[in-house]
Amino acid sequence: MGNEFQPPRRRGLLIQGSLLILLAASGGYFFFLSTQDASGVEFLLHILIALVILAPVPVLVYRLYGLINARYLLQRDGLRIRWGLRREDIPLHQIEWIRPAVELGFRMPLPWLRWPGALLGSRRVAELGVVEYLSADLNHMILVATSDKIFAISPEETRAFLSLFQQINEMGSLTPLDPQSVNPGVLIGRVWENPLARLLILLSFGVGLVLLGTVAFAVPGLDQILWTGTGDPAPAERLFLLPVLDGMMWLFNLLAGMFLYRSGKELRIAAYLLWGGSALAGVLLLVGSLFLIF
Repeated sequence: MGNEFQPPRRRGLLIQGSLLILLAASGGYFFFLSTQDASGVEFLLHILIALVILAPVPVLVYRLYGLINARYLLQRDGLRIRWGLRREDIPLHQIEWIRPAVELGFRMPLPWLRWPGALLGSRRVAELGVVEYLSADLNHMILVATSDKIFAISPEETRAFLSLFQQINEMGSLTPLDPQSVNPGVLIGRVWENPLARLLILLSFGVGLVLLGTVAFAVPGLDQILWTGTGDPAPAERLFLLPVLDGMMWLFNLLAGMFLYRSGKELRIAAYLLWGGSALAGVLLLVGSLFLIF
């Protein structure tokens, strides 16, 4: 016996997706303005605004991914929770009780960084202990209590979930699940323990630092440079676009490579190619910066 339940997604997808598009478009607009600026002051101002606007984008992308892939699989052998890179397998005999959050009789503190579709994080509640939120909203929230902590989840079909648990609990478990708890930190640790992955990531990061240091050292001694493409004079500060671009590519390839790495040995080569590609792109940008400087 088993059934898969999903959190309510519509509101979270709409809000997070719209915000992601707005931030990406706004950041891209200011990034474009920085490439057109005639003075170094305007360039630095626009590039700073672009970076501030784009800073939340990775968090939004991950939480949007987590909501799309979130599910709760209730089986006779236990409960499986999946939310992004977070995985929790709870054997049936370790579940002490399950009840809707509205039945507690008091208001629980919510995660600090939250919005519709992403009630994620842990809080300590005086009456309950540690509560980990893997939920999309409050209206469908159910608490799953174990001896270690309480999980706050939000299956959209709340009544069906509670009814199925009642049936399963009465029948008992035949082959309990192996308890498992995986979080994003575990994945990062696995990647870091791989010598080749660690070398490629550090190499690409080091090339980026060299590029940034080269540009930062050269810009104070330059008034103008002949910008690529048109060959027209441009403020020397525009050289900072190169390390900014390199940093954005490095971060994207790092995160994309981790997603591929966790998918199995078949896709690990693709992850290595992404991380190695970051180093190669950094070298090419470094060479390009030297041509512009000299």
